[in-house]
Amino acid sequence: MSQTPLPARSVPPSLSVTLPPSPPAGSPRYFALLYTQANLRPLLRALLALADEISAGGARGLDHSVAHLRLEWWRGEAERFARGEPQHQWLRALLAQHPASRGLDLQPLVQAAALDLATQTLGAPSGVALPGAKLQGAVFELAADALRPDRHTDPLSPQLQRTLRGLGERVLELERFAAGGAATVSAPAAPAAALEALRRQAAAIDAAWLPQLAPLLVWSALAAAQARRRARRPDRNRGSMFDGFADNMLAWNTARRAVRGRIRID
Repeated sequence: MSQTPLPARSVPPSLSVTLPPSPPAGSPRYFALLYTQANLRPLLRALLALADEISAGGARGLDHSVAHLRLEWWRGEAERFARGEPQHQWLRALLAQHPASRGLDLQPLVQAAALDLATQTLGAPSGVALPGAKLQGAVFELAADALRPDRHTDPLSPQLQRTLRGLGERVLELERFAAGGAATVSAPAAPAAALEALRRQAAAIDAAWLPQLAPLLVWSALAAAQARRRARRPDRNRGSMFDGFADNMLAWNTARRAVRGRIRID
């Protein structure tokens, strides 16, 4: 079943080529954006794309000195963005369309990417640290902060911040498994452990926060479902014609429960 396209937005010609790319249709990130409020969607879309770009040095296997130079540039860019003077085209476009986005602090993304890079530099044993885990944890925390109706009241508690970071890390593990990444397919027990941890972390979120966290919970639920599907069907063929319909229904049901202050990740 074809996926429902994200609503088109009217973008000035001068900015149309500078917007960050959308996630692949049918991916957990795609559904997270689909169930984000329209006025907040460009912000979350930019956050996701920026996290990928910031982590690109480590992900591409660049020399560590070059990867560190990239991170230093992004550290400076985060400071320039806070002043309203970014150089990157995505951030310039974001500020032009949504001036309030200037309040988004990008430094945690850079710091998390630096931790991931340090882990790779130190050569952590396989299975101890998943590449990119700290960065995805930071993405979940920053996204939750950006999704708050009033960012000047009710800040995220330290406990919720920790829960969201853990949620992001487990979601990444499941996404890598569903995609057939070598980091996870060699450990058959990893999906079951990650799924159980994901359920505990989601259940630990106070019900009052669930409505505004609906996009992240949809992301989590889809990552879990797609990982389970791959575990059942390693060849990813049998029954695949129904996968799109199942994912659409799961995303809708997860968002509906979250808005009602309930969550269940199977």
